[in-house]
Amino acid sequence: MNKSTFLTTFFVVLSLTTYSQEPVFTGSYVVKEVVADLETEPVITNDDAADDICIYNNYQYPDSSLIIATDKKYGLVIYGLDGKIINHYPFGRVNNVDIINKFNLNGQSFPLVCGSNRTTNSIELYKLNTENNSLELILNKNNTSDLGDVYGITFYQNEFDTYIFVSDKDSGKVEQWKLNQIENELSIEKIRTLKFKTLIEGLVADEYYNKLYVAEENKGLWQINADPNIPEERKMIFGVSKKFKKDFEGLALYEKSDGEGSIVVSVQGSNGYALIDRAALILKSFVTIIDGPEVDGTSDTDGIEVSNLGTSKYKKGILVVQDGFNDDGFQNFKIIDWNKISK
Repeated sequence: MNKSTFLTTFFVVLSLTTYSQEPVFTGSYVVKEVVADLETEPVITNDDAADDICIYNNYQYPDSSLIIATDKKYGLVIYGLDGKIINHYPFGRVNNVDIINKFNLNGQSFPLVCGSNRTTNSIELYKLNTENNSLELILNKNNTSDLGDVYGITFYQNEFDTYIFVSDKDSGKVEQWKLNQIENELSIEKIRTLKFKTLIEGLVADEYYNKLYVAEENKGLWQINADPNIPEERKMIFGVSKKFKKDFEGLALYEKSDGEGSIVVSVQGSNGYALIDRAALILKSFVTIIDGPEVDGTSDTDGIEVSNLGTSKYKKGILVVQDGFNDDGFQNFKIIDWNKISK
């Protein structure tokens, strides 16, 4: 059977099945359809409320890792890996979140979460208390006076310093803030402002390569140097096209210790997720999450996150994605075994 006959046969069979998990090779990348393993309980408020997530990797007890999610009409919601809500906090319109798994402050080590709170137009910092899986607000100051409406957010750490990148809802600006420790308190100071032509939300830093990836929703995925002391060397590595339609939304990084892995992009306009080779910066695969026997598929995804920590159920980690149109009107998140994504 020649290649064209094979592809024609495949798509005929695909149209007759309820769901498929067989990869299709298209040019130099693979197209996959997968089914989510489970879905979380819905967030607290209805309609367009769920957005972004970060994952606390519990290296001592991996099955006790946590998903910290935004309900952008309410605050933050903490889930277990079983999808059940553990705690929730009415902090306000927190849009995006990120986490440092182990942050040191005056000899104390704890997970540190940052959030972009649109109620107060501020960068917020939260301490995750792992003994009872609770969040404690430890910094809430309106430090982002040059941004009209804080939006996307991510941490970046190099050998010496910790930074926070935060974007604006309307202006295309991305600010870089330095996290300082003064005695027993944390503070932040703005270091620089990066300007893009259109809307920015998705941000993720790669600390192995010291790069920041920026999703300009109507243009594509940019790479810049995250260190503010060297030229940014801005470069677009994956652009909006007829196949990969705007908006480019959430970003995540699946890391391997040797610098290999994937940059994951939520391509909202095409209702799927692009995996870009972390080292070579080329598209490897495009994944869609379709309806399964028990869990519905996803569409119109905003926030995404991945974890490379193996658990008893997910040996290579997980992909977590927001579902923009859930069955009952209350949005939730889908959890997918990374082994389905990567194989």
